[in-house]
Amino acid sequence: MRGMTDHLEFGKRVRFYRKRRGLHQRQLGELLGRSEDWVYRVESGRIPVNNVKMLADLADALRVPIEDLQGVPVLLEDHDGFAGSVPAIRAALMQSRKLAGSQYADREPVRLERLAVEVGDAWERYQAARFAALAERLPGLLADARSAMNERTLGGDRVQALRLFALACHVAAALLRKIGETNLAWTAVDQGEIAAIESGDPVVLLSLRRGIAHVQLGAGMSAEAVNSTLDSAEDLERDWWKSSPTALSVYGTLFLNGSIAAARMGNRSMTDYMIGKAQEAADRLGTDANEMWTSFGPANVGIHRLATALEFQDIQLAVDIAPTVRAVGLPTERRARLRLDVARAYGEAGRTDDAVDNLKRAYTTAPEQMKAHEFARDLARRLHKRTRRREAQQLAVALGAIA
Repeated sequence: MRGMTDHLEFGKRVRFYRKRRGLHQRQLGELLGRSEDWVYRVESGRIPVNNVKMLADLADALRVPIEDLQGVPVLLEDHDGFAGSVPAIRAALMQSRKLAGSQYADREPVRLERLAVEVGDAWERYQAARFAALAERLPGLLADARSAMNERTLGGDRVQALRLFALACHVAAALLRKIGETNLAWTAVDQGEIAAIESGDPVVLLSLRRGIAHVQLGAGMSAEAVNSTLDSAEDLERDWWKSSPTALSVYGTLFLNGSIAAARMGNRSMTDYMIGKAQEAADRLGTDANEMWTSFGPANVGIHRLATALEFQDIQLAVDIAPTVRAVGLPTERRARLRLDVARAYGEAGRTDDAVDNLKRAYTTAPEQMKAHEFARDLARRLHKRTRRREAQQLAVALGAIA
């Protein structure tokens, strides 16, 4: 239960994730090129892990985001609506093509028109930060989409079925990454990319490839995420990205993901390049839109400028950017993330009351999203220590930062 893991020290956190992955100390040591005794001493708190590369290697071996090693592990509780759904999502993703849908043998064949509506509904749940409702729906959606793909072998119906399966896998990967199931998210996005390639639809393929970079980023693989972004852009036909609002949006979002990865590498020039490419696409688009569920436009570029400033610890720049971003028309998930990053900026700048107010707005906007986010929990914990404001204590309790 979450209360049992909220306040784990670093070594105990390593032990928690090692056991969750099913590794012995010796096996983890072998993955890291270290001894079993070294792992024992880390887990017992006898030696610190302060080296950034070793921390990244440890997170990679344990298959968790690096932030989860540094922050608070989250166990998905039954009342969060995820615990019962994740095994079913895993089962749906693990079905072979031959056995597709066998777990749901009593389900009626779905028409492609209906499946398209269901895929859109799944993305809307994600963007509304209704993660429990989406998790509950995903096993059936994945089974329906896989069955539809397997039943249609020729022509336009085949292409559409492939597109819809790819997009169903993408939304599954997006959710799984959010709730810390990074390894399973990789399975989803990998299957989606295979379907997208076969579909021949460049928009869907680019959407899945930005999904790949997003999952890599969640796994602490920042360099790989940057390379995926650059390779995906290089593979496009010349000026294709200018061909439609959807192409502009998917292209721009690809670079927004890449900008965060570059910032986490500490590469300022690459970060500026990525943000610049996204800004160019946003300027051409000319408005905040939601093509292919990207939430892309000038406001989302602004959100990422703020996020990258925080990654570089450019606190004054982040504070300057914070009030300039207008996200009123964006989906819930984006608006909540903006409020969280504004709160982080004010928290780092010592503006505690402003930080509490913005974290409260983020939580009110999207409670499920904030409960799943390590940045929100960490900030709530720090704010609770700084101020006696009742709201700070309430947020820390609500987010699981304190008992």
